[in-house]
Amino acid sequence: MFPETVRPTELPIQCPICGKKPIKILTHAHTIPYFRKVIEVTIICEHCGFRHSDILIAGERDPMRYELEISSERDMLIRVVRSSSGTIRIPELGVTIEPGPKSYGFVSNVEGVLNRVLDVLEMLERSETDEKKLERIRELKKKINLIKEGKEKATLIIDDPTGKSAIISEKARKRKLTEEEIKSLKYGYIVLESKNLLRENENDSSGS
Repeated sequence: MFPETVRPTELPIQCPICGKKPIKILTHAHTIPYFRKVIEVTIICEHCGFRHSDILIAGERDPMRYELEISSERDMLIRVVRSSSGTIRIPELGVTIEPGPKSYGFVSNVEGVLNRVLDVLEMLERSETDEKKLERIRELKKKINLIKEGKEKATLIIDDPTGKSAIISEKARKRKLTEEEIKSLKYGYIVLESKNLLRENENDSSGS
């Protein structure tokens, strides 16, 4: 079973960056209606400062694509689960968020995903000096705010070869990814598997 509370647990396994032991694990359980139990897991190495978060979902999952048409202000509340292996796309904005070295999982909603894009645009706006690029950034920011207000439509797509990402709504369409689609996707550099994590916990407990 998954742990229900947020509490630090030290595991006698090596940090993937500096190789030192132990690392600290923080777990937080999310109970989402009409969905499986979701666990946010954060790995922390106090030796080198490495930190990584990911999502674990109970049970086996197929590689999946979720697709949602965002068409109203109410859609901002739709829950979104994104693992560190999930690729997010919003074609109308030309936005693709792929897994990478600093990719992490999160539980949020549609508005939260759009806000993350806004945060990146605002960071780019502060450092950009090219006027044409600045104009494009401002256009995208305006478009995102119109989408949030339900005045423009957009499509949110999440592809995840590990099946640990989801858009939790009856409006969302979902299907299994094809083999070709899976091969074209990037994985997170560190993928947490619930079986391995729980096995480490069990071994640690039996030895204490």
